[in-house]
Amino acid sequence: MTASPDTISPVGEQTRRHRAGSAWTDRGTAHLVSGGPGDWAASVDCNRRAVELMDGLPVAENEGYLADLGAAWVNLGCALLADPSRRSLEEALGAFDRGTDLLGRLPVGSSPRFRHNLAAAWMNRADALAQIDSETSRSGALRAYGRAIEIAGRLPLDEKPSFRVLLASCWINLGSLQLRMLDFTGAVRACDGALAAIGSLPRTGHRLATHHAATAWTNRGEALLSESPVEGARRSVESAGMALALLEGRAVGGAADAKLRLRALRVMARGLEARVRSSPHGADEVAVLTDVAERGMSLAFSSRHAAPDVFDPFVIWFFSFGSRAYGRHQPQFLAEYLNEALRRPESRACRELAVGLRAIALKSAAGTLEGLGRNRLLVHGTRQTELIMQAVRDLRAIVHFDA
Repeated sequence: MTASPDTISPVGEQTRRHRAGSAWTDRGTAHLVSGGPGDWAASVDCNRRAVELMDGLPVAENEGYLADLGAAWVNLGCALLADPSRRSLEEALGAFDRGTDLLGRLPVGSSPRFRHNLAAAWMNRADALAQIDSETSRSGALRAYGRAIEIAGRLPLDEKPSFRVLLASCWINLGSLQLRMLDFTGAVRACDGALAAIGSLPRTGHRLATHHAATAWTNRGEALLSESPVEGARRSVESAGMALALLEGRAVGGAADAKLRLRALRVMARGLEARVRSSPHGADEVAVLTDVAERGMSLAFSSRHAAPDVFDPFVIWFFSFGSRAYGRHQPQFLAEYLNEALRRPESRACRELAVGLRAIALKSAAGTLEGLGRNRLLVHGTRQTELIMQAVRDLRAIVHFDA
């Protein structure tokens, strides 16, 4: 007796389910990468469907099925992480638990691909715990990052750039959590671990490796400043300089790259300010200080259209920093600096931003006016006196405008 042509064998049904599940996984990843309206929910739905289809496969008998089911659970967790709600984070953690369990059954010792995927799953699990942000979850995240680093550290790092990138990601995410936990020494060590992991890969022009290295240098500078605002100032400026050198000459490729560059400039600004305050300084140091303020504010202004909620705080920060720097060290140029920023079309594009900038300008102008005549010998007709008097007139115009 022959089988009906409409009958599908068990093996054929398994193949069909596996292919369909993989297709849903790919579709979910495409939605997550797109990041448009509704893409997060669509990605979650697609990955749920992928898990549903592949969950009934005989994974104990087939490494390919086991690997893909584990990856589907991890991808579902990544999609759920896009929603910061507690419910979604906890569901993501459950998905990562399932993914690490499945992927951990694979022969990771004999397959770099399996090892890579397991390390990534542990890193994502740690990210979910870090986002939940309770005392218990933070401790769990530290352990999960340690597990991810242990697994990724045994990858053949020179075999594929993605292996170095993954290990660096684990170290960077660990350092970011340690920064939040005020473990600044640990954060510096983590950043050093990331830089060691990434090695010389940024020199090849690998974009993600360059971004990772710049992130590690920036985070390292933040940790050094937080650990010791005075002693860490010089080293933080050097770290920020390394980050900016990596990004120099590269087109700002979207909001993420612009934000990273602004973070590095902010670290450099804070470090320079601490150095100038704590030791004798000359015109060159002040020129660098004000140049960083100008660069930061210009980049923040030019980037705000992409994500005002991300870049407006940078506009405010750099404007406040530059106002302070000019007011203390070059008051004769403060009014010009304030007016130039306030006249920019971007500063008037949002009422809340415009009000915030105007308040900073008023406070800076009024405070600088109070100190302009102190400990200064004014000699009629000299260039220095003319500059001071012109500064007084310009700053009074700003103050009176807001009166």
